Amino acid sequence: MNNLRFWSVFACLILLINTSIYAKIDPNTISAAWLFEGNAEDITGNGFDGKIEGGAKFVQGKIGKAIELDGKDDFVKIPKKIGSFEEITFTHWVNSTDRDGQWRVFFNNDGWKGGDIHYQLHPNKQIEFSINGNPGGNDTFANFMITGKEMNKWVHVATAYSAKEKKIRFYINGELSNENNWGGNPGVLDVAGIGGWFSGAIQRQWQGLLDEFLIFNTILEPDDIKKLMEDGLDKILSVQPESKLTTTWAAVKTVW
Repeated sequence: MNNLRFWSVFACLILLINTSIYAKIDPNTISAAWLFEGNAEDITGNGFDGKIEGGAKFVQGKIGKAIELDGKDDFVKIPKKIGSFEEITFTHWVNSTDRDGQWRVFFNNDGWKGGDIHYQLHPNKQIEFSINGNPGGNDTFANFMITGKEMNKWVHVATAYSAKEKKIRFYINGELSNENNWGGNPGVLDVAGIGGWFSGAIQRQWQGLLDEFLIFNTILEPDDIKKLMEDGLDKILSVQPESKLTTTWAAVKTVW
């Protein structure tokens, strides 16, 4: 093999390796995605566009723009059921500016019936993930707290739950924070609020900013989570994994 052919094959293989990093981050694994680039549209095209309630506004975010909620009556209403999940991963950027030590919602179903998911900060300041009726108790917690020095700063949060494995993993800023043995039942995402529980008896509104709020129908690997944190969804999807993989293999065969 001459030098030109060697380096061509080498470059193609590097491209192939880089493509595999994004194996689970493709349109088939993304159930809903709100980037908050001046609106609350679900960019997947799956039809889960949010309706902005209260006086929420868009400001400079972690990646592009973010939505800013006032902690009183602002939230994003998701008006229809997303589905039932045996595996699910949430990833999002959060910046909590107030309500330290109070309920602060990431994503809560409107009601609290069997299977409903509530995902929020508990008054104990820990990240809480709840499925109504899940074996071992409705609730499980991350070790990480958003309080004190973690207020008024951007934090990347990822939560991955598998009913099959009976495990949940919490990632903070791209690193595994803790893993709990918990559950076994699928979780349901129904009519819901991002940043608020609009029919709850207790005010749980988020005060601060939210950005890149994504829901996957699979368990993301740590590398996937870190790449989402570092690059953002738009950049990753622009790679177009399947077509790039096909093109790369074709290029390898051509130069070989």
